[in-house]
Amino acid sequence: MKKIIIILVTILSLASCKKNNKEQVSSENNSILKKEESIKPLPKNETVNGNNLCQINGKNWAYTKASGIVSTHAKTGKRTALLTFKKKLEKGSESIQLHFDANSFELEAVSLQLKFPKKDGKLITCYYDLHPDTRDRNPESELSGSIDLSDLSSASGVAELKNINIKYEKESLHNAEDAIINITGLKFTNVGYSDIDKFVKSYKK
Repeated sequence: MKKIIIILVTILSLASCKKNNKEQVSSENNSILKKEESIKPLPKNETVNGNNLCQINGKNWAYTKASGIVSTHAKTGKRTALLTFKKKLEKGSESIQLHFDANSFELEAVSLQLKFPKKDGKLITCYYDLHPDTRDRNPESELSGSIDLSDLSSASGVAELKNINIKYEKESLHNAEDAIINITGLKFTNVGYSDIDKFVKSYKK
């Protein structure tokens, strides 16, 4: 009888140890999982709020890449700053280019490539631009803006565009209002740019 009692006590002790070990392992696993979840990197957001640039005909437009170049024209000696904003689409891309006088810091020209639906439902790349030499042909078009280049590596600025006409294929558009572009609230900050003149000077040294 004594032997039977000893055997039963031993079995119960082993069962208790096994249960405790399982609970400990489960607790450790849960702890590891919680730790992994806490250090798991957040998913990248490809269209972060900081990329919002402006409104085009009342609709928000955000870019996925921005760059800038400041250079001096070899013949005229005029310094210009070209800021390019690109938006990657499922098929193709759109872009807004702003041309600033790097001496007066005023906006003087724009070039746009935007996609709009045609009458057959397919998207078409539409070209719009306004330059000093084309303003006389587009008296109703207006542009204004300025750029800050006080930081030697990043630019900031603002711009407004009114009544910028499509260059061609106006009749192909599904919506006639897409033939004229108005851009409001355009504002950018901390856009990296390269000064070609400084690069050339450093190369000659």
